Amino acid sequence: MHHRFRHHWQHFRPLRRRHGLRGYRQRQIRFRDTRQDQQHLLAPEPVQYICRSTDFFDCAEEQVVARLQRRPEVHALDRYIDKLQKQFQQTNDPSDGLVALLAQAPRAVLAQQQMDQFPHGYRNKQERLFELIDFNDTLVATILNLDDEHRRQFADRVKQAADRICKRVGAPCFSEEQWTSIIRGLTREVAVYLAAKDSGFHAFMTDRAQDALGIDLQVQDPEDRRYINIDVKTPSSFRRRMEQLVHEGRLTERELMEGDKQSYIIEYNGHGAQRVPVVVLCILPDLFGDLADWRFVNHAPMRDKLNQLIREHGLSNHKFGHYI
Repeated sequence: MHHRFRHHWQHFRPLRRRHGLRGYRQRQIRFRDTRQDQQHLLAPEPVQYICRSTDFFDCAEEQVVARLQRRPEVHALDRYIDKLQKQFQQTNDPSDGLVALLAQAPRAVLAQQQMDQFPHGYRNKQERLFELIDFNDTLVATILNLDDEHRRQFADRVKQAADRICKRVGAPCFSEEQWTSIIRGLTREVAVYLAAKDSGFHAFMTDRAQDALGIDLQVQDPEDRRYINIDVKTPSSFRRRMEQLVHEGRLTERELMEGDKQSYIIEYNGHGAQRVPVVVLCILPDLFGDLADWRFVNHAPMRDKLNQLIREHGLSNHKFGHYI
């Protein structure tokens, strides 16, 4: 080799040859320890989203909008809904609940419109029904985890945020009539639940399978362990339900008149082993008083009614708090 290049080529020789074994060991590359990486893959840690806003409602909306940066479409949100619902179930954090609720808003609007447009049946009816039930269940669970101040603001602020998200993805918004109907019905459902808990009963908010059977909640006497399934109705929806049952031949005219007097009827839903009695309870202001901030102002009348219903119609089949 030419003497000019003899020393030059030493730069390209392996470290072991240039510096001996000792130099090679000192200069060898330290490889990354992947054990910690594998541990993070097996047990990922949730990372808290940092909002620019300090407002509770604005922060939840901001988290949903952040997921729409690349694809502002309804189906883009659908991919996140299951994950958001599971996160809320694990944390019971109302902020997680509100994010899950707002993410479901566009598809819930579409499901509600389809139900209103085709009340006697339509394609994928059960799927659309479950989407609406999931939205309502998330709303109720969020309300139950909120403090009184945020409960007072909830209906108006969530409607505004849901409208903005629906517009972002090109979906229709809840009409004022639809939203008012949802809030009126769920307000009474939450009020019955809280009245039962405050009166010393065991109360259980049902899942989507029981909801599809017309069961909003179950209330149990802690002493004799008997319980009732309850479907909570506003006066107008209670009347419509009774007339529908009469039309279907599942309720007589005499039972309808008795239901008007006592503000409830017993309805049997499901088939075979899943056939269950449900107390369809009408929340009459004259009977149960006024509501404020998702509660009865005085829960004593509801306490007395629950005692009567369990005494006369209570079940003891050990299915309280379980899937029907």
